[in-house]
Parts: sequence; structure tokens; C-alpha cells
Amino acid sequence: MLKIEVDNINGKTESLYVFGERSILSELEVHNVLIDYSCRQGHCGSCILQLLSGDVMHEDCLVPLSPGEILACQAKPITDIKIGLRDFT
Repeated sequence: MLKIEVDNINGKTESLYVFGERSILSELEVHNVLIDYSCRQGHCGSCILQLLSGDVMHEDCLVPLSPGEILACQAKPITDIKIGLRDFT
């Protein structure tokens, strides 16, 4: 099992335990952690998160990402990870 540590999403921080077979977006939904998303295809960029630690396998996407950013709909954890909301500053 892998741990997804969710840093201050929905006003709280929590740890989720997953098998890593689904996208991070799907895993968050299963655990009732809600983030913005729209297309689920890697086209819109609504589900961009910060990868604070750990490694993910990232599928192809059309959205340009800055270092440390992932698309929750296209990324699967391959190690324990810590994620947070995108920093717009």
C-alpha cells in the first residue's frame, strides 16, 4: 500500500492509503477529498496539484506544467507522496 498525504485540501490535512492502481483524482474521490477537475483527460488543467514529495507515474497531457506540478487525473502514485493545492503566487 502507498500513502497519499493530502496537505491542507478542503481545509484539513489527512493521510489516505491506496494501492496506486487509479489516478490520484480517482483515489481522492474514493476518500471524499474533493478538488477541482473538469475533463479527466489531461486537457483542461483544472486538477493541477503540487507534488510536495514522492514520485508519480504521469500519463501524457496537453497542459504545460511547472516543475513540481502534476495533473491529478493523469498521475498515479508509485511511492508514498505528499500533495497540496497549486500555489498561484
